[in-house]
Amino acid sequence: MQIKNIFLILLFILIHLSSNAQNVSGKITDTNGNPIPFATVYCKALANGTTSNIEGNYQLDLPKGEWILHYRYLGYKTKEVKIKVSVNDLEMNVALAAQNYQLKEVKVLANGEDPANFVMRKAIAMGDYYTKQVSEYRNKVYLKGSGKILSVPRLFKKQLAKEGITKNKTFVTENISKIHFELPDKIDEEVISIRSSGLDEQADPMQFITMNLYNTADEGFISPLRKNAFSVYKFKLESIFEDQGRMINRIKITPKRKGKDLFRGYINIAEDYWNIHSADLQLSLPMTEAQIRQIYAPIEQEVWMPVSFDFTIQFKGLGFKFNGTYVASIKDYEITLNPALNHNYLKQEVLAKKIEEQSVQQITNHEESTILSKKEKKRKEEIKKLMEKEDINNAEMRKLQRLMEKENRPKEKVKEPLEIKIEKIKIAKDAKTKDSLYWAQMRPIPLSSDEMISFEQKDSIVKKKNTPEYKDSVRRANREFRWKYLLQGKTYFYKETNSYFTTPGLLDPTQISFNTVEGINFGAPFKYRQNDTLGHYFDISSNANYGFSREHLDFNLASNYRYNGIKRAWIGFKLGSEAVDFNQRNGINPTLNMLTSLYYKDNHLKLYDKNYIKIYHRTDLANGLHFNTMLEYANRKQLYNNSKWNIWNPSNNDYTSNIPEGIDPNFVGDSKAFTLSAKLSYTPHHRYYIKHGVKRMMYFHEQPTFNLLYKKSFKNVFNSNSEYELLEASVRQEIETGFNDRLTYQIKAGKFFSRPDYFADFKHFATSKPVFMLEAYLETFRLLDYYQHSTNDKYLEGHLQFSSDRLLLKRLPILNNSLAIQEKIFVNYLTSPNYKNYWEVGYGLSQIFLLLDIEVFCNFKGKEYQETGLKIKLNL
Repeated sequence: MQIKNIFLILLFILIHLSSNAQNVSGKITDTNGNPIPFATVYCKALANGTTSNIEGNYQLDLPKGEWILHYRYLGYKTKEVKIKVSVNDLEMNVALAAQNYQLKEVKVLANGEDPANFVMRKAIAMGDYYTKQVSEYRNKVYLKGSGKILSVPRLFKKQLAKEGITKNKTFVTENISKIHFELPDKIDEEVISIRSSGLDEQADPMQFITMNLYNTADEGFISPLRKNAFSVYKFKLESIFEDQGRMINRIKITPKRKGKDLFRGYINIAEDYWNIHSADLQLSLPMTEAQIRQIYAPIEQEVWMPVSFDFTIQFKGLGFKFNGTYVASIKDYEITLNPALNHNYLKQEVLAKKIEEQSVQQITNHEESTILSKKEKKRKEEIKKLMEKEDINNAEMRKLQRLMEKENRPKEKVKEPLEIKIEKIKIAKDAKTKDSLYWAQMRPIPLSSDEMISFEQKDSIVKKKNTPEYKDSVRRANREFRWKYLLQGKTYFYKETNSYFTTPGLLDPTQISFNTVEGINFGAPFKYRQNDTLGHYFDISSNANYGFSREHLDFNLASNYRYNGIKRAWIGFKLGSEAVDFNQRNGINPTLNMLTSLYYKDNHLKLYDKNYIKIYHRTDLANGLHFNTMLEYANRKQLYNNSKWNIWNPSNNDYTSNIPEGIDPNFVGDSKAFTLSAKLSYTPHHRYYIKHGVKRMMYFHEQPTFNLLYKKSFKNVFNSNSEYELLEASVRQEIETGFNDRLTYQIKAGKFFSRPDYFADFKHFATSKPVFMLEAYLETFRLLDYYQHSTNDKYLEGHLQFSSDRLLLKRLPILNNSLAIQEKIFVNYLTSPNYKNYWEVGYGLSQIFLLLDIEVFCNFKGKEYQETGLKIKLNL
């Protein structure tokens, strides 16, 4: 053994012997000797605890002295054990007895309601208080994720095996972090140590630790403690039990309908206090079953905080089968009660029962330094009255909740800040280099036997990969040329400069296409990219396209540079030659056009030759105000069909010419254009976050976005013969109208003040005429013909889309089992001088089998019905 290793072992032993903490360990079982996985061991006096592993084993470091430990798990009675810690480690095996559930003596209400409704109404009304009860806390979190792949499709077995992913192999990832939380959502995380037995070290506990059962809307679920819970859940009081001085109501939660957004299972609510004691909930997601368990413990008087989480995940689909668990142990809580709240009314109801002769004023012991207004006095009296009521109904619950929200609202209205402070994750320099001796000492939850084997295998691999010889061989392999890269393509990574270079492959199917102008077309794109943590970004790319029937090579070169990440400021250029769609921005998808051409001889795509150079600049003028300018010179030439090839032609069609149907051939003749475009976009109060020196605007927001576009083509500049002037204004907004329900609209109006003479400069509209679609956006017309309604005059278009998880068909018994399906209603409108009052209305189902959207559309010319069309969208 090397001297260095002996020194490290001796140092570890000395540190361990000099420590004041001793190890308490053992096994937690039921009374029959069966292990209880993920049971909680907690010492309230030290705010310290741990969780047992999947085999029921636990370990906990405690200082010398006498301590009371609470052993808990859902479905078992809490066991209180008094121990004495001395100089020697202590073994403490504990057997938990099954919880003795009792039927609760309840007052039978006149309406015959289950008493669970009363408990849940009180818990829902108190939700706002418990969400804000603690304004700040610090704790220490250990998180371990463990998973095993039970089945792998034959198609992917070899590829996954190369990456070390094989059937029945266990993967483990664990980390230890310090967490600092402040209301409303500020989270700072310091990762002390992190490691994985095979996957990347990405174990981030925050999505689990900060999960708030009072509000799960951000995760896409309807909480049983949400104010509208009674419309989607049934509650049943199954029993009561006593735990740590509180009577606990065990409530069974049953969804009234099926859906991926609803929980089922049990939630335990403390009597009189109406706080969460623990929860055992399940979710049915597409191809996934998840079980979530949370256990709370008293950190201080009247303050219960989560001390243990465990999640079980079972995935089965697409030939894969995977089982996984996450378990988190939380300790070392330091909390600060929210000074803006009145915490006395929490005690009011409990103390009133014990000291009935005292007045409410004496019980609550108000210490307001200001005179309460009449409104505040009235509100407090109403809260007290409703809190004491024993037959509270839904309307009274909602009223109490509103009163509590007003009571807990800051006295001075604080404007929501524009910047969203994303959680700050600070990773210690040596977080990923801690050895097994460190983890053996610091890990609060022991590894299972499978997890130990997994880490042993990883350690041997890591030892090999850390040798200079292996690193050099990997570096050479990543950068050296091999002939096979000509066929499959290659991306070369350069970690030293945080950059990469991508080359195409001759067998890359995404670079092969077909249209009647070029015939079979092959592209060969190259790209180099580099960025840094200061927000700078640079890329340069080129693409060579050869059309075999046209016998012509096109080439272009482009570069983009972001010189200020906070202002989102870019500058760039592009030059070259291309065969481009007349509707370059919203035209038919080239892949879809290839399929319709080869199998039905429907060549929707119409092209012209474009030799061009353009430069652009865009930047934020202020938050939410973005300015984009572009200058382009283009020499445009007419193109003709060069290929008649097809695979199948069931209707005996002939390919149409390369001139759009119904368009004057003079509009598609050769032309030159020198064009300036400027676009101003404004979103009021557009929130953002900053990551790696780049300002990133929130994608979803309920603020409207206003756009103003100006385009002008100048005649006689570099022999330009195109001349027009366009002004366009638009507004778009997306609004949440309910849980998982969204209404999105867009209105756009424009006018050519001098009308263009060339079709490439017309205003074109987005449409998707074929039955099959590969993409569709809010502004996409479903039944509008390609090109025929493009205009060089004024126009107005509008689009409205409403999406919902439960609208019409999802309420039927059969389809409500389709967890992922979403329903949509569409309305599209277009009018111009040559094509007035065109309407489309449609209904659709999306995410069928996670792959398909099906839509049915009808269109109208004014009040006159025209046709009905079926659309099938492939979500590839």
